[in-house]
Amino acid sequence: MPPKNNFSSKINMDGYSRGLGSRNLPGGMDAESRFVRVAFNKFNAPVADTEEENIYTYFHILHSAEQQKSLDQVGPDSFEYTIYSDGTNLDKGIFYYTTYTDKQIKVVDMNKEDLDSKHLITFDMLTKTCFNYQN
Repeated sequence: MPPKNNFSSKINMDGYSRGLGSRNLPGGMDAESRFVRVAFNKFNAPVADTEEENIYTYFHILHSAEQQKSLDQVGPDSFEYTIYSDGTNLDKGIFYYTTYTDKQIKVVDMNKEDLDSKHLITFDMLTKTCFNYQN
């Protein structure tokens, strides 16, 4: 739901983001706060020597701005949240993604597919959380 205007009933204050109830709070969920956080993280994150390390960093940056379930209500029992995050290495043709319920990075190597096929190539989105028990 959009945040309630508690400032003044005489001023129409249309919100551009449903997360404005947390605006100006450290770590706010409004779009402005989230994307400023991503820009800061991106411009201050170290660049590593390996693609794997850079992919880790990339997803940490993306996850710093994701919407969690139950915080941004858009209707009765309905919430906006980040369903998935993704990125592509266009030079190598590799697609990476994580989902809301599984932060393990999934990889689709386009080079292992027949990209000249007349058939659409699809993959099921892997969303089941995998717990790696260590004892």
